[in-house]
Amino acid sequence: MSDRYPRGQDGPVPPEPASPADDDALTVESPAVIELGITPLDGSAPRTAATEIVGFGVDDDLPDDADDVPTGVAAPVASPRVSDDEIVLVDAALAEEPRLVIERYAQAPTPVVNRVGRGSRVFRLWFAVMASVVSVAVGARLAYLGLSIRQVVLVTVLGIVLSLIPLGLGTLAGRRNGQSMVMLSRATFGVIGNVVPTVFALLVRMAWGALLLAILGRAVTAATRPPTLAGGTRDGSVPLPALAVLIVATVVALFGYALIRSVQAVLAVAGAALVIAVMVLSAGLVDVGSALTVPDGSGFTVFGGVTLVFAYLGLAWASSGADLARYQGRSGSGSNAVLWLLAGVGVPALVLASWGALLVSSQGQRGADLAVDPVGTLAALLPAGLEWPLLLLGTVTVLSALILTLYSGGLAAAALSSGLPRAAGVALTAMGAALLLLPSGGLGVRAAFLTVPLTLAIPVAAWSGLFSAETFVRANRYDTRSLLKRGGAYADVRWVNLAAFVVFSVVGWGLLVPGEGWSAWQGYLFEPLGIDPGGEFAATNPGVLIVFALGLATPLLAGIPAIRRQENARTPASAG
Repeated sequence: MSDRYPRGQDGPVPPEPASPADDDALTVESPAVIELGITPLDGSAPRTAATEIVGFGVDDDLPDDADDVPTGVAAPVASPRVSDDEIVLVDAALAEEPRLVIERYAQAPTPVVNRVGRGSRVFRLWFAVMASVVSVAVGARLAYLGLSIRQVVLVTVLGIVLSLIPLGLGTLAGRRNGQSMVMLSRATFGVIGNVVPTVFALLVRMAWGALLLAILGRAVTAATRPPTLAGGTRDGSVPLPALAVLIVATVVALFGYALIRSVQAVLAVAGAALVIAVMVLSAGLVDVGSALTVPDGSGFTVFGGVTLVFAYLGLAWASSGADLARYQGRSGSGSNAVLWLLAGVGVPALVLASWGALLVSSQGQRGADLAVDPVGTLAALLPAGLEWPLLLLGTVTVLSALILTLYSGGLAAAALSSGLPRAAGVALTAMGAALLLLPSGGLGVRAAFLTVPLTLAIPVAAWSGLFSAETFVRANRYDTRSLLKRGGAYADVRWVNLAAFVVFSVVGWGLLVPGEGWSAWQGYLFEPLGIDPGGEFAATNPGVLIVFALGLATPLLAGIPAIRRQENARTPASAG
């Protein structure tokens, strides 16, 4: 910059008025009017036009001062700033993506012009997932453990609020960057190091898909061949309706978010109607007076109940928070989106968990089977012919949850390789779920429902704790270009977080009650730590909450300097 235009602290300093003796100079006062000569293209006589100079202004939001020009002379028009690594269509109006066109975006952020969703859409998406027979089983399990009705309500509320930490922060992160959870977590574990938790996320989606199909298969079997209350069947066959639901869910997830939001809106309404219908049909099984006489459980039981709700309703979907918020517009309030999320998750989960607890408390010993097999047991308890609404409820809710499971699995698979399309990742997740379903049939839905969600919850608790804490600490949006390729603001491997993820998972599995067969290896830390494996504390499965707490603490205690270095290394164009 020449001496005539010295640079000040906030930008260029306006030039001193030129001397009147200088014929080529123009004395500019503020405000002033100058005449500009205009030569028409048609060769006619030159004309003049007057323009007012209102002074000089400095736009200090870009470090290169590329747009620091006099605001009265050809100043740029103020417009919302968009990072140059975001996908923007010039002159395009905001519009939803077509429903029947396969969604293309997996690693890259969703286009700004397609981020038109409101916070209320989150309610419909999550309501359809949570209005599930799984929520009924959770409430029944809580009552079976020895909690009173008021304690079931308290524990469910506490578990839902705790679930808002990973779900809420994930929603806000996805809303700000338009990317999936597994892509955003590259900043937490490193662009290369993130492969390890992403593989776990993909396996978790496959396992949950298999469990959901097993539950639906059980519902079909119960409706066609009602089991006895003594223990039900252990039929390892997979009914054709369950496979048909898998195919439908796969097709919907293949097309992607645009079709999912429309299908989930329909399933949310259908699920709510079927929930009401089944509750009415089973009203005769509820004895409120008897249920209210159940005494309160111990403090350890309450702790274990919170763990159960958090694992089955929160951690089961923690890696999907950002996935459903990628198409939300950023013009609204983030707190509004979180409130809709709370309503979509909390309302159906609380209602159905309380109903399941009432059924168990009313039925006494017969209600014990509801805790592990709600569909099959209800089919046996309801009068003949009334099990079909229950089957429809199971089909609708499993379809809704399975769609989200396959969609998130497809995003996780695509995050592992830029050459793998998202649709191919969905197909891979569906095949994995089908393959895992075959051995789960022999295991039995009862045993799988008791052990699989808690086992899967351990690595998810470690992952979501680390990710949630870092998301909370970050002051700015993620640097999208650094998430997409190596050499940017994010290291190849964040060794502290990656080591913490592995170590915390090992610790967590050692603090779970060992199950039967394949899960008998768990709980290996109880005896070395002097904890009675058959005691009340061990029965709470403390590993889940301990691992989540350790995950939250690690970035807060040791990760803030690294996060600040990341944010300082961001390229100016992508800062936001």
